[in-house]
Amino acid sequence: MRKNVIFPMFGVFILTALLTLGCSQGKEDTAQETAAPEQTAAEQAESPGSIETAEPSVEIEVGERSPAFPGAKARFSSLKDGDVLQDSNVSVVVDVENYELGIQTDTPRAQEIANSEKGQHAHIILDNDPYFADYESGAPFDIGILDEGPHTLVVFPSRSYHESVKAEGSIDIANFYVGKEEGEFMLDESKPTIIYSRPKGKYEGKDATKIMLDFYLINAELGDDYKAKYTIRKNEAGAEEYSLTMGEWSPAFVTGLTSGEYIVTLQLLDSEGNLVEGPFNNTERTINVVTE
Repeated sequence: MRKNVIFPMFGVFILTALLTLGCSQGKEDTAQETAAPEQTAAEQAESPGSIETAEPSVEIEVGERSPAFPGAKARFSSLKDGDVLQDSNVSVVVDVENYELGIQTDTPRAQEIANSEKGQHAHIILDNDPYFADYESGAPFDIGILDEGPHTLVVFPSRSYHESVKAEGSIDIANFYVGKEEGEFMLDESKPTIIYSRPKGKYEGKDATKIMLDFYLINAELGDDYKAKYTIRKNEAGAEEYSLTMGEWSPAFVTGLTSGEYIVTLQLLDSEGNLVEGPFNNTERTINVVTE
């Protein structure tokens, strides 16, 4: 009789053990299934799709010069060094040689950066202020009403996308007076000088994706003795500063700027990294970028 009782009880024990093992295995399977989505979410956080939403990094790089225009020159035909103008409402006539104003510059760069629909032109710079664009050779160009005293005008040819023509002798400089002949001129034509040209104004949409930095250089050769330095920072507290020091006279290009106001500084440095004296050699401009 005892054997009949013992065997059923042993069977019950075996059945209970199997059920317990099955439940434990089921819990482990469930735990693994629950953990799987968490791992997938972590993997998704590191996926390329997350990187695409981050702000682009700002980069400034030296570019190549556009094809040259040998013999291209811009000259003030109505004004020369030392002139004393009695009329404070000043206009000038710029004559251009070996270069045609008002046409498009035929290079791929014209499609890559901000480009003037009016075509090639001359950059006229008064007292190191932002340039005027003159699209017509041989015609009077209004500079405006000037204060009494000394002034400096600079002119050089520009491509339709605002890159200066860096041919030897293409620039003209006129130091003159308005009203009375007294005071010192800003620019000593015999001293090493860097003249700010671009960037300028407002850049929107496609034009804001790649912005050119350009300048004109006199009495200095970039390399061992002199360097050009561009610095760019957003005009807000704590903004990061980006810079490029150049040992060659070429345009540079900045990409990755987001919408906002930026301060751009151009400096001419000596071989030891010190600022070269001269009012044109440390120029600051403000530009606006709109990427939306």
